[in-house]
Amino acid sequence: MIMKPRKLEFFEDQLKGSPLGREVLQILRTHADEVMYLVNKNRPTMVCWQRNQGPRFIKLVVDSGFEEDIDFLKEVNGVTMEALILQMAEVLQDNGTPELKRTIGKYASTVLKIAHETHSLREVMKKINNTQIPQLHG
Repeated sequence: MIMKPRKLEFFEDQLKGSPLGREVLQILRTHADEVMYLVNKNRPTMVCWQRNQGPRFIKLVVDSGFEEDIDFLKEVNGVTMEALILQMAEVLQDNGTPELKRTIGKYASTVLKIAHETHSLREVMKKINNTQIPQLHG
């Protein structure tokens, strides 16, 4: 019996192949525990996550990474993916550490752009692996 890699490992392996992918992995590793804590324990963040269909969007996005012909939905129960991203960015900046606030400030517009331009996690991975890291000043 051949074992499939766990979901997280599958995506980590895909991201390791490019400079931007490795940067994304580092960001995720740096902030994952804090974001998970806020989503699960900080009331304003929990409410925002649930009201904006966060759990459903995550499932749809992850599922689209494993199936060639599955696209993620851009709207769930009247909430757009862009609205989820914007609302979560705001609540995480309001309740997170200064480091998380800076990271969200730096990357929120890029995340919105990628969400708008892609239709599956496979497309997101391709875009990340084929994009040069922008040189930001300031």
